[in-house]
Amino acid sequence: MDRTIERFRSHYAGEVTSGMSLFLETYGETIIDRLTEVCRRPRSTIYLFGNGGSHAISKCLEYALQDHALKRGLRIRVQTGVDIHKATLLPDSKHVGISFVEVLDSESVDANDLVIVISGSGNSDNLCEVAEYAAANSIPILALLGSGGGRLAGLIPKASCFTVPLVDQQISEDIIQSLACLLDAPLSQPGTTWKATIKASVAELQRAIAAVPTSFIAGAAQAVVDSFLNRKFTWVLGLDHPALSVCAEHVAHNLYWDGIYEVNNPPSRIIFSSPTACDFSGVSNDRRRGVLEILTGVSDSEGQGVALLSSLTTKSPVLSLLEQLQLAGVPAFLLFGDGSIEVREGSVTTHKTGLKHPQLQALLSQIVGHMLGRVIRLKLIEQRGAYRDYDLSNAAKFLVDFDLAQRRLLDHDGRA
Repeated sequence: MDRTIERFRSHYAGEVTSGMSLFLETYGETIIDRLTEVCRRPRSTIYLFGNGGSHAISKCLEYALQDHALKRGLRIRVQTGVDIHKATLLPDSKHVGISFVEVLDSESVDANDLVIVISGSGNSDNLCEVAEYAAANSIPILALLGSGGGRLAGLIPKASCFTVPLVDQQISEDIIQSLACLLDAPLSQPGTTWKATIKASVAELQRAIAAVPTSFIAGAAQAVVDSFLNRKFTWVLGLDHPALSVCAEHVAHNLYWDGIYEVNNPPSRIIFSSPTACDFSGVSNDRRRGVLEILTGVSDSEGQGVALLSSLTTKSPVLSLLEQLQLAGVPAFLLFGDGSIEVREGSVTTHKTGLKHPQLQALLSQIVGHMLGRVIRLKLIEQRGAYRDYDLSNAAKFLVDFDLAQRRLLDHDGRA
């Protein structure tokens, strides 16, 4: 399995980094200039809309934009359009997803604002409605798209459509999210050309992907499969920075919905993910680290499940959580950026990435999560079979060919 994962990892890393170079060199400065222009307008709002993993990308871009504006003495409001409590009250509609048009209408969006739609497929109905609304009301809009652009590419002016020309939606997501890593690049590296900045960031990410041990991915995948099959808990947590938290939730979303795509008699998945603005209201903000302690409450979970963790550093809260997991006998797999850590053998597996930029560490965590989800699905199909015949004689090719976004396409077509 390690050799299979090594071949898959090499392919994935090559596709992500080459695509990232092309996308950022072609569109990066234009997109960032458009965003900075809006940040300079008084009382303007940037609307970032996406579904599923694309919503997670919008949250990472929101945090990056806030930092981008703060460091330049600018003020900007960012709205991603999702309120989980309102979402539970949404009436039945002709399509899956939140009506982002209602968000725009209720906030009286105007020409001083900017709407950004993010989609791996380019075919989300609610985002197509946003494009039509923006055109009808002269609202500035731009699109960050995968899969060649889909229907959205035909609804938005070509000069405002920035497309990753890849069919693999998960790799497209990673490439689009790389924008969050580069938003501060012109400021943080004065005198350096944009192309040189991109080259350095891409090389750093490529080294980091290649350095993740195949045994780390294989071990985490098997532990999650065991957790699923034995109806135990799986924690997917991102610590130290909101972008890591969002990416952890993105990974958890993939594991829950997509990791069991077409698996015979799919196992139950009991997954707890990072508390973020994506799906948690913040009610427990009256307790120190209350949300984290609620969702990671492992004191009564002896031997229950597995924990997948990512962090920027090894500060005391991270070490405290690892200690709780060790005491409870819960296997843990931690990707951390900087620092050092000593753990007892057997219960905790760690890997230091050497990354210090939070958005880059978050992106790496998401990339590893995307690879991990495909390996988990392969293992489940090997054990339980699938609804259709798959040729598993070349397991690496299977991992390359079958993007977990298939499940979302199936749901979109109403066949699941």
